[in-house]
Amino acid sequence: MKFDVVVIGGGKAGAKVAASMLEQGKKVAVVSSGLSINNVSLKDIEEKGAVVFAGDTVTGGSFEGSKLVNVSTQKLREVSLEAKAFVLATGGFFSRGLYADMEKVYERALGLDVEFAADREQWFDADFSAPQPFLDFGVKVDQDGRAFKGGVVLENVYAAGEVLSGVNSVCEDAEQRIAESVEKVVNSLK
Repeated sequence: MKFDVVVIGGGKAGAKVAASMLEQGKKVAVVSSGLSINNVSLKDIEEKGAVVFAGDTVTGGSFEGSKLVNVSTQKLREVSLEAKAFVLATGGFFSRGLYADMEKVYERALGLDVEFAADREQWFDADFSAPQPFLDFGVKVDQDGRAFKGGVVLENVYAAGEVLSGVNSVCEDAEQRIAESVEKVVNSLK
């Protein structure tokens, strides 16, 4: 299946990117791990023409050099989603877009580079009510919102929202940072 843009994640950031791309006349697919399309923003973008794969997750992708060619999903095992551009908006730890083991933090869908403190002791503050540093960990992007993989910036993979490094979902300016990341990606995809 071919699209102009495949958005991975159907939360706030993913839905906003998808809606903006639809307004520009792009053919858009959204892969959302939600089991149904009860989220108003997903219903809206589906009604505007997006193809929504609800209850599905991206399990990997095929790269040619620094370009992502297609992604595969858990449910569409024999069909890949091809696109000119891909936008990762899967959220952070609470949304399961990021996960950690005892030594490293990972991005689940595509294995993108994640910025995090190398010393695990710096991942948290012992004072439970203090800001927790791990919430600022996330996918590394360049000035245009393009993600890195293996230290190389990807030509057609962007990241937006809480999956980004420095976008802490519980900080006071979280909504502003999410909106800025969406705007950056949308402007880069024009």
